[in-house]
Amino acid sequence: MDKRHREFKSIKIGVMRSDEFCLLRGVMMLGETTFNTGVQIACTNGRDEQYNLDFWFTEISNIRKGLGFVIVHENCHKVAKHWDVYRRLYEENPVLANMACDHWINGRILKADPNGKIVEMPRDKQGRVLGCYDPEYDGWTVKRIFNHLKQQQQEKEEGEGGEGQPVEGGNGGFDEHDWEGAQELNREERKALSDKIDEAVRQGIHVGQKAGGGALSDALGLKELITPKIDWRIHLRTFMNATCRRKERSSWRKPNRRFLHEDIIMPTLEGHRIRELLLARDASGSMFWQDRMTEVSTEMLGIAKLLDIEKIHVLDWDGEVAAGGHNTYSSSELQSAPELREASGGGGTDPSCVSRYIDEVQMKPDCIIMLTDGEIYNWGNWKHPILWAITNDQKITAPVGKTIHIE
Repeated sequence: MDKRHREFKSIKIGVMRSDEFCLLRGVMMLGETTFNTGVQIACTNGRDEQYNLDFWFTEISNIRKGLGFVIVHENCHKVAKHWDVYRRLYEENPVLANMACDHWINGRILKADPNGKIVEMPRDKQGRVLGCYDPEYDGWTVKRIFNHLKQQQQEKEEGEGGEGQPVEGGNGGFDEHDWEGAQELNREERKALSDKIDEAVRQGIHVGQKAGGGALSDALGLKELITPKIDWRIHLRTFMNATCRRKERSSWRKPNRRFLHEDIIMPTLEGHRIRELLLARDASGSMFWQDRMTEVSTEMLGIAKLLDIEKIHVLDWDGEVAAGGHNTYSSSELQSAPELREASGGGGTDPSCVSRYIDEVQMKPDCIIMLTDGEIYNWGNWKHPILWAITNDQKITAPVGKTIHIE
């Protein structure tokens, strides 16, 4: 082991022992770590790590903290399982997918060590910072960052009247992302690796809490990453089935007239299905940011396809229900309704105006779905089953009814 290898090992051990990043220690011990001048800076396939020490010890000014930052960075890729979770984004645009993942990781690392006590973003000999980071993306999801970067690139291309160049930082970050190498692992290997990573994180959190009396920071959000997530569509389906499911039962109270002419007494089927649904779309000013309006409009179409409903009331609201904004459709009619693309509103956010409007027009919906960003102060009083479908990076939960988060 030469001097540079020993230095790398010392840096890695220092990171593992730090309060800021000790929860990653189990993950850092998974897979193989090799040194390869064939990679530009560093690389991982979600299990193994590669580092170009020639680059680090000749081109970087803050070697110890900069290399420590990248060691944490590579292992955050592993914890977040980016190669599996965001494979579709890579297939659509590999450069932007790499950048989105790097923005997401680097923001978390800087939050965990804001004063650069243990790690810092790498700098070259001229003092220029390497890698992707924009404070605007703090708290954003990878997919949301990807969509924003894609929008920026499209606007730049349209402005230049041609292909244009990738957005700033278009090198995809400071490390290479071995998406192809990750796919060389078969399904069983990827599942086993995923389980090992989750277990390593759990052990790291457990040991860290025990050693630190529960005070050690989880600024990297590792606990969130290993918490099982349930698709919001499952929640929506469960709500609709429980609240508005079509109910049918046999009853002898009224003979089935189809068989009376044969002197046969048979029961009839009684019951009801969902007849009226209210889809109320938040059209306040904040909903026109970050494609939120597009998201909720898309979900309106999804609901219409999922259910066969006799009457769907659609209305927009902000501080009040939009004038002339109440329209009624069947499930099939809704899919081609122009109103979905022409939201009216932009004022305040007061969903209680919807509950008042329901009383005024004597509407009797079987249930109400409120599509909103959740930035609400007065949630209103409701007489019907209500589901809040919230699109927001903050986990907002309504104090009334049921809440699902659209991600």
